[in-house]
Amino acid sequence: MKYKLLFIIVQMFLILACNSKKDSTLSEKKQLDTTNISSKVQKENSSIKDLKSRLECDYLDEEPPGTTPKLFAPNLVSTKVEHSAVMFTPNGNELWFGRMYPAKIWFMKKTDGKWGKPQLSHLPKGYGELYPYLTSDGNKLFFMSDMPIHEDGNKLRRSDGEIWFIERDGKNWSEPKHLGDNINVGNRQAVGSISSDGTLYFSASITDGNKKSTDIYKSEMVNGVYQKADYIPELNSAQPEFSPCVAPDESFIIISSFRGGYGLSDLFISFRKKDGSWGTLKNLGSKINSKYKDEFPYISPDGKYLFFNSNRPSELNSKRIPDGPGNMYWVSIDFISKNFIK
Repeated sequence: MKYKLLFIIVQMFLILACNSKKDSTLSEKKQLDTTNISSKVQKENSSIKDLKSRLECDYLDEEPPGTTPKLFAPNLVSTKVEHSAVMFTPNGNELWFGRMYPAKIWFMKKTDGKWGKPQLSHLPKGYGELYPYLTSDGNKLFFMSDMPIHEDGNKLRRSDGEIWFIERDGKNWSEPKHLGDNINVGNRQAVGSISSDGTLYFSASITDGNKKSTDIYKSEMVNGVYQKADYIPELNSAQPEFSPCVAPDESFIIISSFRGGYGLSDLFISFRKKDGSWGTLKNLGSKINSKYKDEFPYISPDGKYLFFNSNRPSELNSKRIPDGPGNMYWVSIDFISKNFIK
């Protein structure tokens, strides 16, 4: 009887100890879960703040457009000559664009709340550069240049234009680096845009005998290296297609094409299908396109505006600009959801 009572007391003690440990573990787990949730909330709040911060842009204090295209920054950025697309850094404090005569890349900076005048980029002198494209973090700038390709001190070739890039390190930029032969597949290439996962969309002009074609390609990045260029049949035709502008999530893409429409070249949109292919290209319509050249689409970092270039008559030029796509225009991106998304 004595031993039986002792056994019961020991069992009760063990049960109480286990329950105490379980309660302690549950308490610790609850505290850990609370800490994780708190950390997650703080991270999400921080991300939201960062997102709002990086998307602030006053667009040179220009009055925003509605659903009708409007000339962007006349006599400051738009200057009656051929331009390439305008590019804003994500924080809205820098603007980059290309301008012909001579073919050079320009930029503007906002300092202490004020925009400075356009300045020539710090790229090497003596060569032509056009079609700048900034990555989503604003720290890498792709561009087209006719700089010669060198290897081991020997000049390999000099083309009409191949894709190069520079990288930002603090306040300075690196020396130009050639993007490689997986991308530079023809005699003239230009970056269009890059998706959020790093896939590069670009155009390339390739000459095969007497036949020359300008088409749209893409290249996925694997382990930090761009892979061999993939031709995109759904977006190309017998006519030139170029300057692709893809949505960050690759849900849609806007391109320039000479396949027919309202003018010599028009802007077209395609939506991505569930199987990963691209749907039929649709003309953006007469409210966007004109009977002149309409090219080089670009979506602003905040997703509010579509920028593009056109050589149509404007307040700066009574007649069309003879060479290239001309001035820069912008329009509210709302026209896509209103007219093309059911």
